[in-house]
Amino acid sequence: MRRSSFAFGVAVAVLAAGLVHAASLGAPFFADDWLFLDQARFRSLFQVLASPDPLGNYFRPLGRQVWFWFWGALSGESPVVFHAANLMVFAGSIVLLALLTRRVSGAFAGVVAAAFLALHYAADVPVRWASGSQDLLALALGLSALLAHVQGRRVLAGACFFLALLCKESVVLLPLAAIALDREAASLGARVRRATPLALAGVAWLALAAWATLRRGAPGAELAPSADAALAVPVLLARVTLGLEWPTGAWPFTRPIDPGGAVLVALLIALAGVGFAAPRVERAAATARAVRAARAGRSGATGKASAAPPVAAPGADGVRGGLVWSLAAALPVVVVAPLWSAYYFLFSLAGVGLALGSLVAHSRRPGLVAVLVLGLAGWASSQARGLQEFATAPSAWSGQSHVNPFYLDRGMAVVTRAVNDLRLQVPRPEPRTTFFLTGLPSFASVQVADGPLVRGVYRDSSLRSYYLSQLTRERLARGPRKLFFFHLASGRLQDRTRERGVFMSTALGQILNGKLDVAEAALEAAAANGEGDLGLAYVTSLVAYDRGDRERAHALFEEMGYRLGRDGASFTAAARQQLARADTLGAVRTLREGVHEHMLDAGLHGLLADVLVSHARTRPEGHVEAYAARLLDPESGRGWRRWAHVLATESRQREAIAALDRYARLDPAGSAADRGAQDLRAILVRMLPGGDIAQRAMKQELAR
Repeated sequence: MRRSSFAFGVAVAVLAAGLVHAASLGAPFFADDWLFLDQARFRSLFQVLASPDPLGNYFRPLGRQVWFWFWGALSGESPVVFHAANLMVFAGSIVLLALLTRRVSGAFAGVVAAAFLALHYAADVPVRWASGSQDLLALALGLSALLAHVQGRRVLAGACFFLALLCKESVVLLPLAAIALDREAASLGARVRRATPLALAGVAWLALAAWATLRRGAPGAELAPSADAALAVPVLLARVTLGLEWPTGAWPFTRPIDPGGAVLVALLIALAGVGFAAPRVERAAATARAVRAARAGRSGATGKASAAPPVAAPGADGVRGGLVWSLAAALPVVVVAPLWSAYYFLFSLAGVGLALGSLVAHSRRPGLVAVLVLGLAGWASSQARGLQEFATAPSAWSGQSHVNPFYLDRGMAVVTRAVNDLRLQVPRPEPRTTFFLTGLPSFASVQVADGPLVRGVYRDSSLRSYYLSQLTRERLARGPRKLFFFHLASGRLQDRTRERGVFMSTALGQILNGKLDVAEAALEAAAANGEGDLGLAYVTSLVAYDRGDRERAHALFEEMGYRLGRDGASFTAAARQQLARADTLGAVRTLREGVHEHMLDAGLHGLLADVLVSHARTRPEGHVEAYAARLLDPESGRGWRRWAHVLATESRQREAIAALDRYARLDPAGSAADRGAQDLRAILVRMLPGGDIAQRAMKQELAR
């Protein structure tokens, strides 16, 4: 096969990858990106490397700190430049895999391997996410190490391996792949000795990583080993290779997905490149077979055929080496198998590409087989790529990746709107402004740590941001404040800083969350904000009661004119009669009067809550009364059932489930006969991550 044909085939594979991933150039920064940018901004490279990793989980200074410092300073923190750089690294990896495969199994095998990697969906997340630099750099440098090793440049191979480990430790078992691919040494012992520079590089990295760990904190915050991980990982590798991911309630490929015009064109171009190279390699293979047959005939004529040494099947070294590589590279996934995603296997899939290219190139009809295999592989990848679901609960056997393009696109859509809303409503925040955000979906990662996103948006290191649930007196006092609420219906951030009642609303929300210290701080802010006529004293007294300060709570009740009676049965009976006559207003007046006389009667508060929550206008007051009823009689199963409904109404699924479970423990017989409570709990479970309702709801955010 001519070099020009090889170069053309590889160039076409790179072009196909560019078409598949062209849309990534328009992606914004997301999640971890803001943390790495924040660490690198306004600092020298030495200062960045000397500071703790913002995630604190792994030691990856080259893939994180150095990369974000360099491109951030060079581009002015342009997401387009970061994504273009990721795409260039991936393109370089395709070329490196082609060169490595050509060295091991021939030129046509290299073209096939390059096309396989270019089309595979496992590269989607690293290319589309700026923080994917870690995976892509590890892939490129790992391939460089293997290529240098098979070329006999073993010191260079060790250096590349060391740098790859500084990007991501997922390539740690690369020396096993190098030993398997080494054809220069006949014995296994010699191959192992030739891999000494790689081993030394691994030891040097391990020592450096251990030092960094002792200095900066424990690694592996995301490690989640499970008992079945060792069994799951080979299955996951096979599934990812074949693109076997499927939506909830279906099986692979039973719901065809339109891959889009760009992906279809990329697939056709890649197949055309392989087809262009195939005739030349087929002619060369036919000539080689004829020569071998002629030699075999002459040997048989002289009676020496039986003495000829056995010859390995063409491409066998590449197939074996590629399989060893892919399995070795997949082994580190064992420690994170319950959180698996297809991109975890990216380096492993490069080994699959080498094995596949070797197998196809040395088949009897390499051109036809290559087109068929790559066509099927490309189509399967397009189906997994277009899946509009992702796994929402930890599981090594989930039908989908935990992070995939849909996961990114959904979160990035929220980030884009949030950044636009912040800039529009607060064009120039005052120095030391603290933003408090609430209602944001956690998957969007708009709010992490102490506000790297707002500092990135405004390029002001004095700014801070927190969830409203992290409100404290100190954070309120540090300077100007802005309160933004995420409006679920529109998916937009709304500035409610000047809205009266905002702190009372915050306090009520934190009561639902069970965060009484935050609720107390919000109540103090409400008092300073002049929200005293909105039930402030009443709620403050209930929070004091909940925190165990009964003396203060009773004093506050009496200051408001409430009497501390406990027997309001007559008021309850009268109200029930009024409700039977459909006199709801009269019942509410009676119950309120009863509460004033018998503040400590949980039954009065409970019945008042039941009446008030049935109307939208009085529902917030009903929630407060349900809270009071639960506090005053914590051993009442009915009180916890009522509180579960309040929590469910306010989308606190986990808390509502816990309240229903408390109801079941306090009143086993009543709970067992309560079909409504059982149905509510079943629905709430389906709304949790991993449930089918949660999966369907995910698509709504992307469709805004």
